Amino acid sequence: MSVPVKTPRGAKIIALASVAALLFAACDSDGPDASLVEIDAPAETAAPLESSESDDAAESEAPADEGETEEGESEAVPPNGETVDVVAIDNTFRVEDIEIVAGTEVHWENRGRNEHNVIPTDDDEDWGAETEDFLPGDEYAFVFDTPGEYRYYCTIHATKDVGMIGSVTVLPADG
Repeated sequence: MSVPVKTPRGAKIIALASVAALLFAACDSDGPDASLVEIDAPAETAAPLESSESDDAAESEAPADEGETEEGESEAVPPNGETVDVVAIDNTFRVEDIEIVAGTEVHWENRGRNEHNVIPTDDDEDWGAETEDFLPGDEYAFVFDTPGEYRYYCTIHATKDVGMIGSVTVLPADG
């Protein structure tokens, strides 16, 4: 004969609260948000890694045809002092897709609880941060000086096309 076992009311409440907390944590609001940010003005974020005297001095010293080769193809331009932030937070990059002008620094920060990396989808590109260099709390910055589209992903939480992915579209700097 089985004897019914009564569970104290307090234990039921604690169990219910624990389940609710786990569900809340699993559905936390760190999902993807806006997918495109256009940068028209200098970023009002962290200072660039390199300092410069002033934008006016840099512009007056630059040759008039900077950014163009003889065939009209784009070439690298110097840093312009602008910075755009991208945050890696658990399984997403915020913002996933950004549009900048050549010479802008993109600054990634791992604010999540997990290890991440920032790896270009094009194996021939030599920028990015490996996992051991991008642990929770770590930062990585890169100045994109050549116009084009640069796609990247976290190899831990994505494939090259799905998951924790992002892109940087670099427009030519205005002369």
